[in-house]
Amino acid sequence: MTQDFFSHLLPGLVVHRFDDFLATQGSVSFNVKGATGGKWTFHFADPDPIREGFDEEADLCLVFQEPAFEAFVDGKLDAADAVATGQVKAWGDFELLAALGVLMLPVQRDNLGWEAG
Repeated sequence: MTQDFFSHLLPGLVVHRFDDFLATQGSVSFNVKGATGGKWTFHFADPDPIREGFDEEADLCLVFQEPAFEAFVDGKLDAADAVATGQVKAWGDFELLAALGVLMLPVQRDNLGWEAG
């Protein structure tokens, strides 16, 4: 599921909300821990926004356990609440976390035709 998010769903979302992503500055690194997890860095306002690897110097760094990441993508876990309760480790620019949550709303609402599992 995690690989599908970064290789299909997130690029589709960027195309779907291109102007919104261009209007946001910064980068977010994801470390999803689990059997099918991985590490990626997403650069807002970049023509090639998704890169494999975790960039410690990204504006925002997020570390999820795989079940928490799946719940976030499915809209069942609010990232800010997850950080506050310790379900997700985060450091850096928390305004980007709010922006990411808003940009993810269409995915969380209808998954753009993508199904988890």
